[in-house]
Amino acid sequence: MMLSQFKPWLRRRLHLGDAGIAGVELALATPMLALLMAGGVDFGRALYEQHRLAAAAQAGIQYATASVSNLTNSSGIIAAARADASDTTSSLTVTTGQCTCPTGATLCSTSTTCTGSTVLGTYQKVTVTESYSTIMSYGFVSNPFNITAQSLVRVQ
Repeated sequence: MMLSQFKPWLRRRLHLGDAGIAGVELALATPMLALLMAGGVDFGRALYEQHRLAAAAQAGIQYATASVSNLTNSSGIIAAARADASDTTSSLTVTTGQCTCPTGATLCSTSTTCTGSTVLGTYQKVTVTESYSTIMSYGFVSNPFNITAQSLVRVQ
């Protein structure tokens, strides 16, 4: 085939060959879609863990307020929070405190007001923290990072 005959043949072939374009577009878009999907899974897992920790902190508060004797039972409060979160490997850090202001400042005297709050009383606070690692590493997020949830209730 001579060059003068090849050019019209090539033009016909290039203009009529639309059959594989969708496959090429899919091949080019797949890596970007996979990255978006992995980011969505990471974000969803982090939200799930945040809700799980919030429920665990709430379970600790519910245990503490079930009876007056439970308010000072730190080990029972921690066990209730761990049980609600199904923490069999002790990966959660659970802290409990009594006699704190809503802002977290320690206050055990009912004659003093809390900073930023005029509500006097005894508060029970449960804080649950867990180290969370993402599937992929992102430049704007340190890996691993801590997810924290807390629950605070006035008991007196």
